[in-house]
Amino acid sequence: MDGLSKKPNNRDFKPESRHKNTVIFGVLMVAALFIMGGFVALYDHPISIVGNSVPASSSNSVTITVWGSGSPGGEQEVFNQTLAYFESVYPNVTVDDSPAVGIASTTYVSAAHAGKAPDVYRDTSDNAGALYASGTVLNLTPYLNSSYINSFTKGTIAAWSSNGALYGIPVNTNGVGLYYNMKYIKTPPKNVYQMIQDAINVTDNKTLNPNPSSPTVWGLVYGLGTDSGYRSAAWFPAFGGEIFNASEMPVLNSSADISAISFLYNLTYRYHVSPTGLTTMTQQENMFEANDSAFMIDGPWDQSLYEQYLGSNLNVTALPFDNATGYWPQPIWGSVGYFISSPAASGITSSQIWASLKFIEMETNLTAQINLFDKAGDFPSLIAAGNYITNHTNNDPLIGGWLAQEQHTQPQPGFVNMNYYWPNFHTYVGNLYDNGTNNVSAVMNAFQKAVLTEIQEVSATPAAPINWYLVGGVIAAVVIVAGVGSYFYVSRKKKN
Repeated sequence: MDGLSKKPNNRDFKPESRHKNTVIFGVLMVAALFIMGGFVALYDHPISIVGNSVPASSSNSVTITVWGSGSPGGEQEVFNQTLAYFESVYPNVTVDDSPAVGIASTTYVSAAHAGKAPDVYRDTSDNAGALYASGTVLNLTPYLNSSYINSFTKGTIAAWSSNGALYGIPVNTNGVGLYYNMKYIKTPPKNVYQMIQDAINVTDNKTLNPNPSSPTVWGLVYGLGTDSGYRSAAWFPAFGGEIFNASEMPVLNSSADISAISFLYNLTYRYHVSPTGLTTMTQQENMFEANDSAFMIDGPWDQSLYEQYLGSNLNVTALPFDNATGYWPQPIWGSVGYFISSPAASGITSSQIWASLKFIEMETNLTAQINLFDKAGDFPSLIAAGNYITNHTNNDPLIGGWLAQEQHTQPQPGFVNMNYYWPNFHTYVGNLYDNGTNNVSAVMNAFQKAVLTEIQEVSATPAAPINWYLVGGVIAAVVIVAGVGSYFYVSRKKKN
């Protein structure tokens, strides 16, 4: 028998060789475990920010950039007050803020792609979710303790979460309701039929509008498409419809959705309670402020401005029950908050992460949220702030209407496909309003097709950001195990 074909015999290996091999193998495996453990620990527990300890760098001077301060009026006022207090508490932190950059800004996207995003950005929960999926937003879960996270309402935390990752901190939660001017409307409508009748009565009032063909006071000012379908989304459930099904796919050409858009279209072209030619939300807001409209569908972010113009004549109620279908309108009830850009998007350092988290913690704390409610009408995301407001309803006579609206809402869709709804709504349904063609079914079919096409062309669920720590740990383990295997293989070959 050829020596090369000799079968190995256990007696060929001396006991001390086996022991030596076992020791080497054990050392290498322990090393592999330590390396893997180190990578995992580094990822899961980078630094404790809101917990009991802070990094040593917190005492050093650090500058953070912040984009966005809220809508003009109450939101900006509270932001600036809180910012001033923050800088007095943390004199080592300088905040370079750019309040002019609004939410969902393409400026942020461009900056992030260039690695020049701000450290902190104020945005909506759904838009931030899409940005997180693209890898430009930092996962905050490793930096925050559970007691801090649990101090917020579950709904707002859910709106800022994706696959167990918390990518932002909510400062409010809100949606739209039905504002009305008590100069024209003495009691809020209980159902949709009454709302339409009230709007018609105002528009047809010859005292208010001597020339019926050219009214100056309208019943319900509503430019369909001017808000890219944000207010319109409330009416899909009122007709038994929805934007997306349980599989996160659009169902915009359903008979229910077609009925909802037909109803909104008819505000202008059948009931004639809203004018043609509206192209911006600002136009509608200005008309309501000028007493040129009885009703206005809008959110609490503009409430402080409406109060300045209408005073005690301003009131708000829930969008009324649809007596024709038996369903309630359900406005999108979302959240605005703050997120931190990822290092790849902004070049942020550990010291800046610490300062950014402290800044966000201050801008979203109990005092700030109570002030936001009092001065801007923003509903709080903190449980404690909500409890305070409930026990102090005399602070705002409009709270009753908003509490009524909060009983009938739909959560802000946080999945990527929602991003294809907004611009296509503006294009297709907006053109329907602009042109007055009354071909709602054809438009909704085209709308549905356009959204589906974008979903197919652009991945609806971008890959999650790569966890390089775990990848490194796996690579290290593979290399070590391969080395161990090679060692034994070579040893066996030599013995043979």
